[in-house]
Amino acid sequence: MPFNSINFIYFFGVICPIYWLFKANFKLQNITLLVGSLYFYAQVDLKLCALWAVISLITWSLGNALEHFQQRKTILWLGLFLIFSQLFIAKYYNWLLGDFSGTLSIYKFASTIGLSYYTLAASSYLVDIYRKKISPVTNPVTLGAYLSFFPQLLSGPIPIAYKDLPQYSQSRSISITSVEEATQRILWGIFKKVIVAGLLAKPVDYIFYNHSELGFIYLWLAIVLYSFQVYMDFSGYSDMAWGIAKLFGIKINANFNSPFISRTIDEFWRRWHLSLSAWLKEYIYLPLGGRGSSKWQYMVNIFIVFFMSGVWHGANANFILWGSFNGLLFILAILTGWTREKNDTQYGMKGFFSMLLVFLSIAFTRVFFRSPDFATAITYYQDMFKLNDFSIPDIGIMGLGLSAMIVFVEWLQRNKKHPADIFGWSLSIRLVIYASVISVIYWMWPTQNPTEYIYFKF
Repeated sequence: MPFNSINFIYFFGVICPIYWLFKANFKLQNITLLVGSLYFYAQVDLKLCALWAVISLITWSLGNALEHFQQRKTILWLGLFLIFSQLFIAKYYNWLLGDFSGTLSIYKFASTIGLSYYTLAASSYLVDIYRKKISPVTNPVTLGAYLSFFPQLLSGPIPIAYKDLPQYSQSRSISITSVEEATQRILWGIFKKVIVAGLLAKPVDYIFYNHSELGFIYLWLAIVLYSFQVYMDFSGYSDMAWGIAKLFGIKINANFNSPFISRTIDEFWRRWHLSLSAWLKEYIYLPLGGRGSSKWQYMVNIFIVFFMSGVWHGANANFILWGSFNGLLFILAILTGWTREKNDTQYGMKGFFSMLLVFLSIAFTRVFFRSPDFATAITYYQDMFKLNDFSIPDIGIMGLGLSAMIVFVEWLQRNKKHPADIFGWSLSIRLVIYASVISVIYWMWPTQNPTEYIYFKF
């Protein structure tokens, strides 16, 4: 049930008013969220919904066991094994080992949408209890509402328990300002995902499917367009998820912070897929020792994190290679000193060329991300350097132009909380902008079904 579907509008139009009828009782609000999220997830796959229930009960039970029994480390490792084994069997088993006589046929899902995100959220809960950063919730409905919260269930952002779970044990409220802020994010997200990413999808598909027949300029254009497509698609979804959650009085994590205005590799990864980066930092990078006592240890830990990011993205060697490739880029930046302090806001001509170099470096790795297998990716890379056809591409121009416009807006709004934040403008001007954006979205809305979210498959 995508956010930009008519079915979701009907669903939201029912659950949101019911939810706010219970504004004086957060427990009833949690029940409403849980029931609504179960219905939402059941529209994807009933088997996945059943697996979600199993993981939830395991997580809740072992979370309470961590509080009452002394074998805490054993309980934690048991919980992590049970949680991640479900993800492994459902998502990675056939890729690594093949199916033995249908023994695990129950795990043959039509999809594994949302399972990776759900697994990270559940494991975060157990680890944070073990670290005594939070206490286990006594009411399974509270945990269920938190883990299954439908705006972030299918494609994140990924919650971190000790930061996000307390919201579900207290009253929630909403204001006119909150509604307007949510509206800003939702409109911005719809424009990026439905309009811009939708325009980019066809030329990207065409070039990647026919790369052996096209000139090298087309192939370089495709990695640029695809990088924009992934960003517009995923960040658009994340903006909509953030705005929808805000309408329920719940704050979820931001997932992007204008990554394409980054001037170094490390700055890019501080701005891209923030919730996954935060999870990897909290539960892998820091336990490994973080920066460590030497540059060597720092680089090894960085590579492990990127390798694990590739593994998380999917049951495909290409994703592991993509993650490793980006890890090597990050290490190269460390070795060359091409890094940037967080408070460095200086731009200029040098900053512009640095932004362009970072963008192209990241885009170059996405051949692995987009290609269906290793052989296709290698062939694509080879074709990118065959300088035997200098024909100029005549596709993707509008999508490219709109993408550049969005990046420019992000640069202009770089000191704001979000690129869509226009609260500094007068109400009349804001209303004109909202009406204009709605009109543009309506005018440019695809006549065919909008493209599916790229990150649903993860």
